[in-house]
Amino acid sequence: MSELKIVVIGGVACGPKAAARAKRCNPSAQVTLIEKGEWISYGGCGLPYYLGATVKDLNDLMTTSWEAVRTPEFMKNTKDIDTLLGWEATKINREEKTVEVKEVKTGEVKVLPYDKLVIATGADNFKPPMEGIDATGVFGMKTPKDAVDMQNYIKVEGVESAVVIGAGLIGMECAEAFANWGLDVTIIEMQNSIFPQVLDPEMGAVFQNYLEGEDLNFMLNTKVEKILVNEEGKVSGVQTDKGVVDAQLVLVAVGVRPMVQLAVDAGLEVDKGIIINEYCQTSDPDIYAGGDCVMTTNIVSGQRVYAPMGSTANRQGRVIGTNITGGNDTHPGVLNTAVCKMFDWSLGATGLSERVAKQLGYDTITAIVPGPDITHFMPGKKLIMTRLVADRKTRKILGVQIVGPGKVDKRIDTMAAALSFGVTADQLANIDLSYAPPLSSAMENLTNAANVMRNTMDGKAHDMRFEEFNSKLDSDDVVFVDLRTAHERSQKPIPAKNQLHIPIEELRARANEVPKDKEVVVFCILSTRGFEGQLILNNAGYDNVKFVQGGIQFWPLGK
Repeated sequence: MSELKIVVIGGVACGPKAAARAKRCNPSAQVTLIEKGEWISYGGCGLPYYLGATVKDLNDLMTTSWEAVRTPEFMKNTKDIDTLLGWEATKINREEKTVEVKEVKTGEVKVLPYDKLVIATGADNFKPPMEGIDATGVFGMKTPKDAVDMQNYIKVEGVESAVVIGAGLIGMECAEAFANWGLDVTIIEMQNSIFPQVLDPEMGAVFQNYLEGEDLNFMLNTKVEKILVNEEGKVSGVQTDKGVVDAQLVLVAVGVRPMVQLAVDAGLEVDKGIIINEYCQTSDPDIYAGGDCVMTTNIVSGQRVYAPMGSTANRQGRVIGTNITGGNDTHPGVLNTAVCKMFDWSLGATGLSERVAKQLGYDTITAIVPGPDITHFMPGKKLIMTRLVADRKTRKILGVQIVGPGKVDKRIDTMAAALSFGVTADQLANIDLSYAPPLSSAMENLTNAANVMRNTMDGKAHDMRFEEFNSKLDSDDVVFVDLRTAHERSQKPIPAKNQLHIPIEELRARANEVPKDKEVVVFCILSTRGFEGQLILNNAGYDNVKFVQGGIQFWPLGK
């Protein structure tokens, strides 16, 4: 019996993982890895941190856990994988089961036979058709070369200001990197909030408010019309529909597009990305695909989605490597789980945003609960804000978003596991989460958020979203009852036209001071007293009472 011939196209994340897994499952298989670029198996998500000099050595993004650099020689000596570095796959012949490859530098052509083929061609930066897009000083961020070139440009050209077009994950992480270099940074985004694919606008506003305190500048709902170029052919700024922004460097980070032309030419089924099944097979059972070039399934909605992420690419690579060597592994889909750290804050999300859930027809309900990330009496506690999105009909949690200076990632991972099994608000409230004062609270943030959600669903809690609260501050028809202490009020006053200061401990005795002919909004720092205040006034005969979702600590008041 002849050796199993496996050809893998793409050498960044999914491809090398598939190749390595295949060799572990079938050591006698003949595996060839093709990569048209200059590097293989590098941590692309680490590039912004190299750009910002957090990662000092570029090779650190290409090393194993024991600090061996992944080179073609390493792949051969350690894994017995043949690597064609600097070679591009140009044609797949499905009838003959061959792949035509061409060396980028010389144009030399080879034809490689395969029994099983893996397409892991990834995605390319979207380059909008815009005047000045090819000027010197305009960059994208995809490969190690991009990071090296940008870093060198900053040093050599003495760049003082940068514009980032696009407020997604890559753009925002690079914005922090530019700030670390001392640059004046402006982020321009067409949509109405930052991280628009990760956070709903409310949570984006909270994070933006923090980042503005770190001296980042934002222009939202803004369209870039052209990139301005000086007489030397170098970028000098951008023209937007709201005016000109000067800059000596521009990063275009407006998303990626899956690289699928090879699959299209081969007649494989494609819909934006390559269509695969749960085994990562394409429409040709001998051709598998994974990573940023494929479509996958959202576990919550069941809808086909495009969700490029390095973690997904690695998981799919392992599934592919198992299955092309006779295994039966599956990849059920994704939850669009994402985390990000900028300066001293983090954000995370998993599942559906409220925006997407509404588009899909869900009757959504939300709960926003701030709180400390460990027990409140322990030193070192830091705040986080948790936002749950649920389906009112089934009570299932559809998604969660968390922002703040406290620990975000473990809670997002917990929710990713819970959402994978269709958790309801009632079930989430009673998950046996760990507790120790230095690490967590007896009533964990997720538990509290689930209970707030249950109270809202059951008609016990009547909350008001921040946007509505902010819009009514000047209203003659609303009275705002501040439940905070006098000291707390001095720390963060609110610009409400009609407000009463009645600390929560005094509200029962002083309820008659609250007018009954106006809408009543009660609030505190984190909303822990808000619900209590609503119940106290309800019991005193007030029907038109709401508390501010999430309190006022995080919200950008007056904006």
